[in-house]
Amino acid sequence: MEQASDSLFRNSRFLRLWIGQGISFVGDAISMIAFIVLIVQITGSASAVGGLLFARFVPMLASPLVGVMADRFDRRIILVASDLARAVLVAVAVLVRDPLTLYVLVFLMGVARVFFNPTIRAAFPSVVGSGDLTRANAIISGTFSTSIAVGPALGGLLVATVGVNTAFLLDAASYIISAVFLASIPLPRPQREESISFSQELWAGFSYLASARIPLAIVVGAFLVILTINATVPAEIFLAKETFGAGDTGYGLLVGLWGGGMVLGSAVIAALGDRTNLILFYFLGIFVSAVALVGTGLAPTFAIALVALTVAGIANGTDNVTTDTILQKKVPDSLLGRVFAVRFLTYSTGEVLAYGAGGLIVDAVGPRSTYLLAGAATVAVGILILLFVATAPTKLTRN
Repeated sequence: MEQASDSLFRNSRFLRLWIGQGISFVGDAISMIAFIVLIVQITGSASAVGGLLFARFVPMLASPLVGVMADRFDRRIILVASDLARAVLVAVAVLVRDPLTLYVLVFLMGVARVFFNPTIRAAFPSVVGSGDLTRANAIISGTFSTSIAVGPALGGLLVATVGVNTAFLLDAASYIISAVFLASIPLPRPQREESISFSQELWAGFSYLASARIPLAIVVGAFLVILTINATVPAEIFLAKETFGAGDTGYGLLVGLWGGGMVLGSAVIAALGDRTNLILFYFLGIFVSAVALVGTGLAPTFAIALVALTVAGIANGTDNVTTDTILQKKVPDSLLGRVFAVRFLTYSTGEVLAYGAGGLIVDAVGPRSTYLLAGAATVAVGILILLFVATAPTKLTRN
């Protein structure tokens, strides 16, 4: 294990990719906070914030088309162009005080993000190598989980101390730094048949995914699991403030410990490396998450609820690592961009639907019952995915 770890941290291409992606993660979080603060300053409207978030999500619908491009063109150029585009868009925001223009900027930021995310996942195996792939994904996932906590806090601090315009400019600089790191990484071009048209490649990606049982289970499972687990997000503040009377501090602690659990889950997988049975840990993550959600719903005290949610975060962290690694190991390099694009589409769609459904469920049955229902639904999803994988024909499970 030490040799694998040493080789990973001696891999200058991985280190540059890690630094570049980590900076992009934080940049995304900072820019979103700055855009939200600015739209509130201009309009004072909560619905305007909702419109901003919707504008950020809409480009995700084009993910399958972007996936074809990630498998068709030079991935390094796509990554660098995505970061540079975001740098320009964030810098332009300094000059904008019109809500409609802000929506357009956020939409275009979303487009760049849609290009970046599946492409960098597709490029990962050629940078890391199969021997270190699990540990490398765990490190990247842990970095992402950390950015979720650090990025918004840093964005809020920057806006509060230096103002929204300076925050935008510093964020633009972060994207430029990321682009410089990524530009220095040599990436092989994806192997493809030159005579195949764009539409044929798009169809080939869907055809492959439909016939590859395990990758299909991971992609569909990502949608279903995020749909059930994230339905509890609207319940978090009510659980902390109304059910347990823990106030805003308790709410912040509840969210923070979930994020901390995700980092810890990534660290566990990083320590195990490629000794990890990925399929086993994938299903373990789903069922442990389900039990933890039920435990949260039944918790007699706030402290026990916090422990349960930390466990859920750990399971969520392991799930993020295993799903990416399984896809990278089982899907041919020439199809990785398309498969990851669909994965990001299903994940983001599930997230949006979960927030809407979760709010309705909380209003109808309360926060405790929401956690109980989410836990039961997650168990059902886990069993469904397990049966789907277990009944795969032998020739399909090799995909």
